[in-house]
Amino acid sequence: MAISKKASARMTSPWRAAAGKQAASRKVQQGKAESAAANDARSAREVVRNRTTNIQAHVQARGQRQQARRDSR
Repeated sequence: MAISKKASARMTSPWRAAAGKQAASRKVQQGKAESAAANDARSAREVVRNRTTNIQAHVQARGQRQQARRDSR
């Protein structure tokens, strides 16, 4: 809860100001955690994608070698 600019000094209690700062801090920490989780998920997807690409390239190369052997006969 952010501190209101419209509230006068006598209307804003100290606990309310502290609660506003805590809420803002919590929101920042939560955003950092979400960002870290998103980065981890992206990294995992990239690893899987690269692994799949490598496997496909390996299979393709094997097929090309087999075809070259057939053609040479």
